[in-house]
Amino acid sequence: MSQFLTTHRLRLTPLSPIHIGCGEDFEPTNYVIEDGWLYGFDPSRAALNDAQRDKLMAVARRGSLPGIQAFFRDHAGAFKTHAYVVMPVCAGVAREYEKRIGKAANVEADGNQVFNKLEIERHVYTGALQQPFIPGSSFKGALRTAWLDDLNDKRKPHDVEFKRNGEAKSSAAMEKRLLQGDFQTSPLRLLKVADLMPTREPEREVLFAVNRKKQRVMKDGREAQPKGIAARKDCILPGQYRLFAADVTLPALLRQTGAVDGKGQALTPHAEQLTNQGSVDLKRLAQQSNTYHRQRLSQELAVLDGRGLVCPDWKRGIEALINELDQQLEAGSAFLVRLGRYGGADSKTLTGEGVASIKIMGARGSSPTFASTTKTVWLAAQVEDDQKHLIPFGWAVVEIDPQGDCAALQQWCREQSHGRLDMAEQRAQLQTLRQEAAAQKARMQAEAATRAEAVEAERIAAEQRAQALAKMTEQARQIEELRQACEDWAGKLPPHGNYKTQPADANKSGLYQDANRLVKTALQENSGWNANDKASLADMLEKCLPQAIAPWDAKEQRKKLQFAKLRGAA
Repeated sequence: MSQFLTTHRLRLTPLSPIHIGCGEDFEPTNYVIEDGWLYGFDPSRAALNDAQRDKLMAVARRGSLPGIQAFFRDHAGAFKTHAYVVMPVCAGVAREYEKRIGKAANVEADGNQVFNKLEIERHVYTGALQQPFIPGSSFKGALRTAWLDDLNDKRKPHDVEFKRNGEAKSSAAMEKRLLQGDFQTSPLRLLKVADLMPTREPEREVLFAVNRKKQRVMKDGREAQPKGIAARKDCILPGQYRLFAADVTLPALLRQTGAVDGKGQALTPHAEQLTNQGSVDLKRLAQQSNTYHRQRLSQELAVLDGRGLVCPDWKRGIEALINELDQQLEAGSAFLVRLGRYGGADSKTLTGEGVASIKIMGARGSSPTFASTTKTVWLAAQVEDDQKHLIPFGWAVVEIDPQGDCAALQQWCREQSHGRLDMAEQRAQLQTLRQEAAAQKARMQAEAATRAEAVEAERIAAEQRAQALAKMTEQARQIEELRQACEDWAGKLPPHGNYKTQPADANKSGLYQDANRLVKTALQENSGWNANDKASLADMLEKCLPQAIAPWDAKEQRKKLQFAKLRGAA
């Protein structure tokens, strides 16, 4: 009895840098680069001190993009400890960051400054640690192209819709013909591929994606290069042995194969595209993929080698590895695939002269042309202007139910990963910084709590004073207000503050002048001050004024401020 479901385990090893975008970017307000490492963070999690917070608010109020960029760079220590993504960056990207961050890229004719956004395109990620993975749809898409290519067998399509300018509008009819139906009758319906998830922390690096011409073009005696800015990509690095894993499930539809509805319309895939058990033939699919992708890898390496663009060591290594894996690839126990947008249109179109219709953009204002192959190729680079050490994007090998280790692949991975930065060491250093930052944050929070308590205590004391003053006589209130003023000033003198003592000069505004004026008021006839009020004023001045006034001659001031008279002495 045949199984209804067959499940196989896939293990993916990157052979070249892989970038599959997710529509998100790292920007200079959520990453910093320091000592060759990118730290991606949520800026709201950082604990800024008062000075840092004030500076950030100031540049934000000015709407200064370069000022904001420079702030994050200059205060990297406050943010990188909160990083959720840490990865090395290539030398060129690190230099570009230091050179351009917070500066204008150019000035337009109208005087407006254009600033570098310095965005870095993120690889698709998942989980709390935001680790990269390979979507099952990307892997299945590569297999789908190879399957269609095998079914088409280089025949020029006659059922593709084209726009007036020659651009392919829709190939749905051709694909439906090749697969003998639409979704419900397509054999790909029976290929269930899960996302390939990392088995350990992937090694990544921010690399340049640079565009290079396949054929040398000379202009004014110099080689012309494609126009455009080199993009910065978050990439999975090659040479990580069996880094990703996933299951592929193959449902069997033996009894339902070829079933039709009441109108004779097919309900399931046709039997000739399936195994005898009514499921997708994974071995055959791998062989189709390998035929398709090995041809394209060979062609691409030949083009790049002819132009002197490809990294020689990587080219020699990958050619030797493919030869070592030849038996597995021929047997269909492993897939050679091309993943991601930067694999190029050549790895996503069908084989044959006049079969593909790839849109080639010309100079600005000119109409596009269409060809069976592209004129340029995207390559991974360590520096933006590199011409000799480039590597194609997106190549990977996917093993099916591997039993034991693959010695050739394992050895190649060891050679590729030799000399890379140690992520474990970097993580350990970052953890130490996080602990220090957590302790600092706790201190700052404690200090803030203490300040808040002091402010609240001062508010309560002020409220109590106000209530007490409201219940006092006018004379007692004036005495208390002057006493409080003396106490406040004394509290701001060293070592508690940087205020200076006030002079004992009745001709200068200040506490002594206020005291002298109040004494005169109290000693006036019919002033309303009784003997107790006057004596209280004398006691307060003798006790409190010396705390804020200097120099203080007690004998002289008792005479000037008429303490004896205030106390009722003749």
